[in-house]
Amino acid sequence: MGVRIALIKLGARGDVLRTTPLLPALKRAYPRSHVTWVTRPNAVELVEGLPEVDRAVPLDLDALAFLPAERFDVVICLDKEPAATGLAARLDATDKRGFVLGPHGTLLPANADADYAYRLGLDDELKFRKNRRSYQDVVFEAAGLRFAGEPYRLALPDAARERARHHWMSLGLAPGEALVGLNVGAGEAFAHKDWRIDGWAELAGLVHERLGARVALLGGPRDRARVEAVAARLRTPCLDPGATPSVLEFAARLERCAAVVTGDTLAMHLALALGRRVVAIFGSTAPQEVELYGLGERIVPEIACHPCYRTECDLARTCADAVAVETVLEAVVRALAGAGTPGRGPAR
Repeated sequence: MGVRIALIKLGARGDVLRTTPLLPALKRAYPRSHVTWVTRPNAVELVEGLPEVDRAVPLDLDALAFLPAERFDVVICLDKEPAATGLAARLDATDKRGFVLGPHGTLLPANADADYAYRLGLDDELKFRKNRRSYQDVVFEAAGLRFAGEPYRLALPDAARERARHHWMSLGLAPGEALVGLNVGAGEAFAHKDWRIDGWAELAGLVHERLGARVALLGGPRDRARVEAVAARLRTPCLDPGATPSVLEFAARLERCAAVVTGDTLAMHLALALGRRVVAIFGSTAPQEVELYGLGERIVPEIACHPCYRTECDLARTCADAVAVETVLEAVVRALAGAGTPGRGPAR
């Protein structure tokens, strides 16, 4: 079986996806290895079909019972939350990397290489102002590896692709017709991570009128209210593919887009994994941490307090107000111009 590796990455699904570039690097470092990836149940589908993952384990009561009874050679924990670091501390392994929970309930770096990632969580000046390293660069270092541009890994089933193809056809999208996806939703963890509704509506009209492209309003099940609010303000026709039953089904629909405009959210990471052109609109989060792999550009609000990662904000002028529609439209033009250039596709 070779080297037994436990990789713990729970986090948000977007963070799970942008951790997948570690996998080919791990397999190069340990060609004969067995990799167990532990994650939240809603993220298992993102990793269980990958050829470098030998076992995908949802973090539940069963996992908490059997994993500590096993023996691993290497444990890599890339989350800072107690559920992840507590498990990392309990697992039997002589080589631990990333983060663990200390005996007094405090977060600790498990190895010297994780010190920078550890300090990013403590020092706002370092995280918000000084750091210029991407998430991938930082977590590779914490895992004892070196980031060399490894792409995202995503195993998209052929059946999901076929269902997406038929779905777009049923909405009247012709083969070869240019499609721009506007992912209008965003997570609720941070204030103003999502762009303003009137901005999305105006952008949709301009993409259709000036660029002659079809526009699709995208979002997850929790984003339906925002999708409907944008649709209510539209003056031009848009496609609404509706919610999907799974992340991979959503990804299959996203793959049809020549370009995707999105916030710093799961759709952004899926688009990058699929090799789509991306225009990423940032609210309160740090753009320098996002590796775009040459597939797009960041739209960053010009506001003194950005980034902040605040959960609440009462400023009169916010991140969402500071991003102009024309700025985003110009980025979409550049994205469509580059859409004919081959990008990195998903793992098969």
